[in-house]
Amino acid sequence: MALEAVLNNPDYNLVKANSGEQALARVLEIDFAVILLDVQMPGMDGFETASLIKQRERSKDIPIIFVTAISKEAHFVYRGYEAGAVDYLFKPFDPHILKSKVAVYVDLHRKNHQIKMQAEALRESERRERARQLAALELESLSRYRNLADAVPHIVWKCQVDGTLDYCNRVWTNYTGLGLDQSSGNGWKTAFHPEDLRQLEATWAMATVRGESFETECRIRRQDDKKFRWHLLRAVPEYYAANNVSSWVATATDIHDRKAMERDLIRAKDEAAAANRAKSNFLANMSHEIRTPLGAVLGFAELMANPDQTQAERLHCLATIKRNGELLSRLISDILDLSKVEAGHLQIERVQFPLPDTIVAVVGTLDQTAKEKGITLDLKTAGMLPAKIHSDPTRLRQILFNIIGNAIKFTQKGGVHVEVKYDRPSNKMQIDVTDEGTGIEAAQAEKIFKPFMQADSSTTRKFGGTGLGLSLSRKLARALGGDVELTRSEPGKGSTFSVTIDAGSVDGEVFVQGVQWPLDLKNQRPSAATQSRSLDGIHILLVEDSQDNQVLLTRFLTLAGAKVEVAENGEEGVKKALGGDHHVVLMDIQMPVLDGYQATQQLRQSAFEKPILALTAHALKEERERCLQVGCDDHLTKPVDRKALLDIVASYAQKTMLKAAAVTEDRISVH
Repeated sequence: MALEAVLNNPDYNLVKANSGEQALARVLEIDFAVILLDVQMPGMDGFETASLIKQRERSKDIPIIFVTAISKEAHFVYRGYEAGAVDYLFKPFDPHILKSKVAVYVDLHRKNHQIKMQAEALRESERRERARQLAALELESLSRYRNLADAVPHIVWKCQVDGTLDYCNRVWTNYTGLGLDQSSGNGWKTAFHPEDLRQLEATWAMATVRGESFETECRIRRQDDKKFRWHLLRAVPEYYAANNVSSWVATATDIHDRKAMERDLIRAKDEAAAANRAKSNFLANMSHEIRTPLGAVLGFAELMANPDQTQAERLHCLATIKRNGELLSRLISDILDLSKVEAGHLQIERVQFPLPDTIVAVVGTLDQTAKEKGITLDLKTAGMLPAKIHSDPTRLRQILFNIIGNAIKFTQKGGVHVEVKYDRPSNKMQIDVTDEGTGIEAAQAEKIFKPFMQADSSTTRKFGGTGLGLSLSRKLARALGGDVELTRSEPGKGSTFSVTIDAGSVDGEVFVQGVQWPLDLKNQRPSAATQSRSLDGIHILLVEDSQDNQVLLTRFLTLAGAKVEVAENGEEGVKKALGGDHHVVLMDIQMPVLDGYQATQQLRQSAFEKPILALTAHALKEERERCLQVGCDDHLTKPVDRKALLDIVASYAQKTMLKAAAVTEDRISVH
């Protein structure tokens, strides 16, 4: 009561304890500024109580003042300080001293409390500042992340484990036309191809279970053209615990052009492999096709050397050799023409020529082949035909030789029927070729128009052929403004091929009824006497390195009355041309020492003005143009057609003689 009276203060909260045990219990509950502790108490005395208070972490710093009536002997006081006391007051105490000492410790407690509060406030302030800085850094990091995601040329997005979209970059928005609002949740799925979306979700689910990244290819619709384009999608998981996926970050890269290129490469590879196989088959067929007539040429030439041969048998051998030689020549021409068509270098001329005569000439040439097989070949017309059309007669003959020749080859009995008609509305000529041959299966109908291809391998084995004729004929016909089509075919009963070409301008042309067939070919052949001496008095220089060609060409020319001088190479040819008096020079191109190009250039540089005719096995248009550029007047190809050779030599020789006569006349006049 006395202590309460002395320490009565509205700012103090006095807590009483009647024993050491109660004091210890109170200390656990309340944070005291100071403890006033008696020494002599029942049970636990003050020294024991003080010692226990100081042993506890919570209460070890509370100041303890002993207030006791015990002896003032020094060892009691020392014991109190050893127990942890800060002061020692004896009863009866001085109230002023007690109040002063308590006030000091209360004030110290308050200041400590203030310091603690200030420290806590400072810590809270620092925590808030750190939180603010972290938030600013996170905001800056997020801004950098978004700027980086917008800068890369790929689609970037982030989504939750269930596929709910949290973020997408501008590339996604610009590509798909879907903003974040439209893409949020599962709205992004609308941009994916349904088939690929199912595959993506299955792959995604498996990767989520495994906690692994994944990649897959899928199609995403582009807003510009509403077309789906292929993308490579890569997704990486983010974890909130070991192997527990919390979210996904994914990118998508447009690979549509790359896939298209890969498909093109694969297709090109397959096409190249198919072309190689076709060309290998073609080479095998070509070997057969070349060796067959070549064998006939060599064999019948050997037969002619037999002295027991009769004149009729020799004539038969000659006819056979000539026919097979012409077959070889056509075969090589087809190959060259096809290569020019494929390269886009085929030249088409548009000239006026008599259509009925051209068709009759082709049919007349092939009629002998049909007769030898025991089948018929007939020609008829439907309606009126223009007497002349504007087109390329050489290419038309080539087409008809191939189509009608094929019909004869595949017909074993019966006949081949050729019908010609003119369609006025379309201004096209149509030639239908119908045979009674093997026919073609429907599945093979388009295949036969591909280069090096025939209906099947058994066709090649049974009938031969290179597989070039129909392909070349169709390309030539299309170049002439028409086409070649298989209009009817029935296995075992025959086929009908229709050839159409543009007739060109037929205004003012005379129309005729039908054609004359069969022809009286005897009346159309020039007499042997007419051809035999057509080069009388003509002097010719033949520059040729091949001994066989020297003999052959010399024989052709001398039989026609010409005088021939031979040079073995270009260098010798230049010397003889400049030193001789020849009307025409026949110049081979490929020769040793000095080739035909160089020899011709040297002659022209030496003011040699007489005709130089290139005579070469190079049949391409480029070779002809090169021959003319270096100074040749014309170009003849080997194997040489005897009549064409004699005609062209006679033509240029006549020009030379007329020019010489004119020069002589001028000299006489001047004299």
